[in-house]
Amino acid sequence: MTENPYRLAANTATIETDTGNGSIEDFFVTRDTCDAGLHFEPHRHDTDELMWARAGRLDLHVDGRNLSLHHGHMAWIPAQVTHAATLLGEGELMCMFSGTALRPTGERWRQPHVVAASPLMATLVQHLRDLERPRRERRRARELLTELIATSEVREDTLAIPRDSRAATIAHELLANPADQRTLVELAESAAISPRTLARIYIGETGLTLGKWRNRARLNHSLTLLARGESIEEVAAGVGYRTTSSFIETFRKNFGVTPAAYRRRFLT
Repeated sequence: MTENPYRLAANTATIETDTGNGSIEDFFVTRDTCDAGLHFEPHRHDTDELMWARAGRLDLHVDGRNLSLHHGHMAWIPAQVTHAATLLGEGELMCMFSGTALRPTGERWRQPHVVAASPLMATLVQHLRDLERPRRERRRARELLTELIATSEVREDTLAIPRDSRAATIAHELLANPADQRTLVELAESAAISPRTLARIYIGETGLTLGKWRNRARLNHSLTLLARGESIEEVAAGVGYRTTSSFIETFRKNFGVTPAAYRRRFLT
């Protein structure tokens, strides 16, 4: 099912007068689902947009960068900023469009960036899609979501996709199969490129060595699997860790909590 969230490419958000309290509702949330991917060509809106992949992986091209996002990210895209997006595989994309007068104050919100998606923020986005809710309730929920966005930390664990087509192909293969165990030499050979050149491209175009990039890809994918309720052992194996203990320790060092604690946030 598709509710195209990009129908506002050339228009502002629908403005409706709330006859119950005389206020204006100038925001709404849309939802897209897909079984085998969904692509949106470069476009821009007259509205601000908060983009969240509730399920699946989202490739976002914005501000000259190609980013790979998971359900723990929400992308803030100010009005008039051109962007393109691809929801990969089986996924669900939810977007909140709102008038620019509703954005948090500060220079930060005039630039696209990615913030941490807390469970409460995720719940509010889903709640705001329910048009049967009273307008006053929807407005209060939207105000709370805006406050949470304003205080949410900017996420630095997004993965940049290399611009070089050969390195980008490898990146997408590793994202599609985080358990891939091929070495740098083997990956370079598959792309008809020298290992030294491949290593140099990753550092220059993503800011990470290929090894660190792949480790972050594995950890990011593990968040999605944990949120689905998979066991720690299944997740560790599914993202390529040889032992569950090494996965748990690496996860804790990177996210500050154990995989079990993270999973409980989404299952309670």
